[in-house]
Amino acid sequence: MKVITTEELINYKILPFNIYSEYGEKVFSSGEILTPGKLLQLKQLSIIYRDDESELDIAEPDEDIEQSGLTVVQQEATKEDLDLLFEEYSKIAKERNKVVEVFDMNPNQILKSNTVVDEISIMNYKGPVNKKSKIDPQNQIKLKAFYYETISGLFERPNSETANLFLNIRDKILQDIIYRSNGLVYSSQIKLIGEYQKCHALNVAILAGLIAQKMNLSEAMISDIVLAGLLHDIGKTKINPELVTKQNLSKQEQQELQYHTSIGYKILKEDLEMPENIALVALEHHENNDGSGYPMNKSGDLISKESQIIHICNYFDNLCFNRTKTLIKNSKEAIRTMLELGTKFFMPDALYTFIHMYSYNDTTNFEDMVL
Repeated sequence: MKVITTEELINYKILPFNIYSEYGEKVFSSGEILTPGKLLQLKQLSIIYRDDESELDIAEPDEDIEQSGLTVVQQEATKEDLDLLFEEYSKIAKERNKVVEVFDMNPNQILKSNTVVDEISIMNYKGPVNKKSKIDPQNQIKLKAFYYETISGLFERPNSETANLFLNIRDKILQDIIYRSNGLVYSSQIKLIGEYQKCHALNVAILAGLIAQKMNLSEAMISDIVLAGLLHDIGKTKINPELVTKQNLSKQEQQELQYHTSIGYKILKEDLEMPENIALVALEHHENNDGSGYPMNKSGDLISKESQIIHICNYFDNLCFNRTKTLIKNSKEAIRTMLELGTKFFMPDALYTFIHMYSYNDTTNFEDMVL
């Protein structure tokens, strides 16, 4: 591979080679249209590489940019030209109320959303990363930032656009994590670290997708389970924020917090118009195998398969964030707690699939994983 600069890339309309980050992650593929949004993303990376040494034809300016009144001297592009292009494009994109590409989560899917997602705030997102993770640090940051932008503006945009944004995050997880999960030994290798509100839903979605894949479920089912993981706690957006973050709740506060399951179901069904199996996970993800859960005291196979898997991942991640009465330091202690709860709480096939997916001796303390 050969180092290439964004100043060189500005001359091309369609990529004739693959682009890679400094970590070896393929950022864009040969044949993709190189939009200003993609150039902006590449500009944030320290080093970028290409894998093709052949000479390239200079393309004509992108039609959308040309019609916008932006001009770039292609043979003599400078850093100032590139900076001006980014600045002008951002202004035009916001004036048009259009989506600015952030990290092209699914290049084969044309989004119907007209929501502006502030790519500047996403690319400037600051937060810890898991240095032990198999997920590229850039992807860790992008996932958290994009999810946080989406959930923060949940009720500020049309419902159909919000649904599309969540579908984008699902596709990113499927493409870059679920279907590239070879070599995982420890569950901590796919854990996102940082604020609970920014990481929990993502951790649940990622882990649930991997369990579903290991259980040899269909691709459609895996996709639904990842989406359900992202949305399982959406009802908490309508709950008193203090209850969501508070550790020791009174009995009355616990009852109020439990309403998030019913609220989440209603949001997903009525507002976001999600399929029944996705909405049902928001309602059922605290139901236990023995019927001791809430809100309906369902048990056994009366709980949907999707909800059974999300329940395991939700409880595990809550353990890892020390949001249960059992305080733990690492994944090994969390898995031991899950085994102690056993089939009283969890369905056997999903629980033992999870337990046997990773090495039991995952003893790295969570604070030692933070970079």
